[in-house]
Amino acid sequence: MDKDVADRPDVGISTAAFYPGYLTEDALTAIARLGFRVVEIFLQADEEYTPHFGAVLRRRCRKLDLRVHSLHLYATYFDLWAPYPRMAQEVRDRFRRLLEVGSMLDAEALTWHGLRYGLENPGLIDAFFESAVWAGEEARAAGLTLCLENVSWCYLRTPEQVESVRHADLPVAFTFDAFQACESDVEPAVLVRAMGDRLATVHLSDYRAHGPRHLPPGEGDLDWPRLLQALRAADYAGPLILEPAHVEALEVLVEARRFVRRMWDYVDVGADRTAG
Repeated sequence: MDKDVADRPDVGISTAAFYPGYLTEDALTAIARLGFRVVEIFLQADEEYTPHFGAVLRRRCRKLDLRVHSLHLYATYFDLWAPYPRMAQEVRDRFRRLLEVGSMLDAEALTWHGLRYGLENPGLIDAFFESAVWAGEEARAAGLTLCLENVSWCYLRTPEQVESVRHADLPVAFTFDAFQACESDVEPAVLVRAMGDRLATVHLSDYRAHGPRHLPPGEGDLDWPRLLQALRAADYAGPLILEPAHVEALEVLVEARRFVRRMWDYVDVGADRTAG
């Protein structure tokens, strides 16, 4: 096999790209038909956080020969820092069910938005960090890595906040989202460098300041060579997960995969010339 092709990261896709037109399990069938082999599964409803649904997903993935890299948590279901005891217990019980689903699917990582309100409240940030310790350790014991994702409307938005998580030595890694970095007015490559060796998952969609959100890669204004150079420099070895939204023509997803592969090859060629 050609060296560039052999070393190129897998380009996978999230079931979120098919929301809300496909049920989660049916999105997997559509994904396989498009020739993808690596997925992130976004669990959208409470009934999807159950061993029964995990078994449904496991059967579907095995039949379709799909590899599950990660599970994406629905943000409002996981306020682990909730002060009300019954609510906190309910959330922890759901998190443990999530871990069971993740283990059934041989997933490697979990993508979590984390704190989504009270972002300037020191007490709430402390409670969030404490809950991240519990959740990260529970995930680790189950053979999974809990990843905080940079999201424009949640706690983790800037390189400084990434450094705060590192300094607190939370038992978590990071999910990088290219679109959300742009939404936060942060240079994507700078955020990648901040996450560095704790980067475990990458979400790719394009950005334009005015217009539709979460565009397919290649349809916006994002500086793709600069971003992919940063991922290469960080020695990121995981898959590149496409996460566009509101795609009606599925061929667009195939073209987005071609675009990302072309851009990666372009960056690789430039790196090889520099090294030479």
